[in-house]
Amino acid sequence: MPTPENSGTAISRSQEIRLVAGRELRTQLFKRSAVIATLIMLVLAVGGILLVAHLTGGEDEPYRLGVSTSDSDTVTALESALEQVTGTNGLPIEVTDVSGTETEAALGLSGDEDATVDMVLDLTGPSPALKVSEEGKADQAVVAATTNVLQQAALSEQITTLGGDPAQVAVSLAEAVPQVEALDPPDQDSADFGARYTVLIVIDVLLFIVVMGGGQTIAMGVVEEKSSRIVEILLACVRPSSLLAGKVLGTGTAVLVSYGLIGVTAGVTAKLSGVLPEGTVDVDAVLVAMIVWMIVGLAIYAVGYAAAGALVSRQEDVASAVMPLTMTLMIPYVLSIVMALGDSSSLLYQVLAYLPPFAPFLMPVRLVLGVSSWGEQLAALALALVFIPVFVWLAARVYTRAVTRTGARVPLREVLSRRSA
Repeated sequence: MPTPENSGTAISRSQEIRLVAGRELRTQLFKRSAVIATLIMLVLAVGGILLVAHLTGGEDEPYRLGVSTSDSDTVTALESALEQVTGTNGLPIEVTDVSGTETEAALGLSGDEDATVDMVLDLTGPSPALKVSEEGKADQAVVAATTNVLQQAALSEQITTLGGDPAQVAVSLAEAVPQVEALDPPDQDSADFGARYTVLIVIDVLLFIVVMGGGQTIAMGVVEEKSSRIVEILLACVRPSSLLAGKVLGTGTAVLVSYGLIGVTAGVTAKLSGVLPEGTVDVDAVLVAMIVWMIVGLAIYAVGYAAAGALVSRQEDVASAVMPLTMTLMIPYVLSIVMALGDSSSLLYQVLAYLPPFAPFLMPVRLVLGVSSWGEQLAALALALVFIPVFVWLAARVYTRAVTRTGARVPLREVLSRRSA
């Protein structure tokens, strides 16, 4: 049987890899089952987000503050003072003049028509009053902002009465505000831990699905070619290592494109529907880090899944063959969650985060938690890129020696021994 080395029409290794990768990419992207699965996941993701948006539809409207006063300039001043303030839903406050309307009618208590505002600031009495239709309707962020504006107005009035300059006093007060400097990283007791934890759970789940799903797809493809003996035809045209590299590149790219399409569509839907509010986490930076580590993680584990698939000849044996890799993949996945609930700045997690099999999960999570710098991310990435060729060499050694051996499962120890060379 001619081989690429002794064939008169031998092509370069890079050409072999491109040919195999292109074949795998077309096969995985346009395979009927893959297209149906992607469409179903798209519908579920978009439908779930729209359902959440519908169920929480009342939270995506600006909080309406009505002002009842005898001075029309007061409404304008309040509107100007509150234009940069947002309610608890993250949206700006909508200030409305309801001076000519009964408070009960503005709040929708008269029964004649719907409420035009959610809360009324009544400035017609001897002291300001905030009135709502029922308990729990008062937005605490709006109450705090309105109170602050009224207190500032009262303070300025008193300073002017005493002959001072309110503007100068405001500058002095602003300069006297101490700057908060966090000496400890965010933990479960911090105010923004809930948002951070939600983001890191989403990242963990996506990473696990992509890496394990992509790896298993590659392993199934290897076994399918081996059991049908198509691999023998392919090896007559390309080197075993090129076939391995092409399968990993082609299938990995198809997996990333499919899940990337789902992720982007879900993200855009969440943004447009108002389900994804502004938070304390830099989502754009985290998204870039997640994509980079997703590619690196898939590259690390995919070659292992391909090598494991080469050890067996039946689809029924794939699960047992890849089980050690799946269990290994579970370790950093679980550790990233445990790290978030414990001391994420401990030396143990810092060291583990640099190890290539752990880095794709621990590093983006550490970035979300605020305990990792971009320098640490780049250092861990460089270390992973150095070790990926070692993983590829080891996987190629196993794949090359086992992929043409049919029948019973090939022992890994036998494949790695020198006697198999």
